[in-house]
Amino acid sequence: MSVTRGDPQRREQVLASALTVFATFGYRKTSMDAVAQAADVSRPGLYFLFSSKEELFRATMQRELERALGQVRTVLAEPDMDLGARLVAALDAHLGRYVGTHLGEGVDALLEHGAAKLDSMYDDYRSAFHDALTEAITTSGWPTGSVVPEHIAEVLAAAGEGWKHRVADRPEFVDKLSLAVGVVLRP
Repeated sequence: MSVTRGDPQRREQVLASALTVFATFGYRKTSMDAVAQAADVSRPGLYFLFSSKEELFRATMQRELERALGQVRTVLAEPDMDLGARLVAALDAHLGRYVGTHLGEGVDALLEHGAAKLDSMYDDYRSAFHDALTEAITTSGWPTGSVVPEHIAEVLAAAGEGWKHRVADRPEFVDKLSLAVGVVLRP
């Protein structure tokens, strides 16, 4: 278990900067010096907050995954949105955060290629996301016919995963998500 050290605001600043540096250069090519410079902290100050590059990487990715999952849960609990809109917003929060940005491919690569350094963190996050979608579909009362809500969640997540690599920007991504949700929820 890692120990949280230092000022929380400073840690947030470092983690935000670290995401950009890791996404730009990848885990292997990122140095603690580069992160310290990007975060405008001294190298000793960075090592005070994070004892190693691996600890910094894990904290950076955990922060991003928790933020995304928090947004997913918030939109899925939104009482003023219909199920389709909540599912689109949740898929966008989970998968669309960096679509069409200079960080998009870098963050995806970090999650895919940095999985060994994350242990089960990314898989746990994906499971929690899938469970949140499944629960929203189940509790909505939407008639799913012979298709179980878990399968609907799987199909929507897979469609979103595919489209995030094939669209030019986030609005196009949301349009594709809306199409998928519309097809899946068609009576």
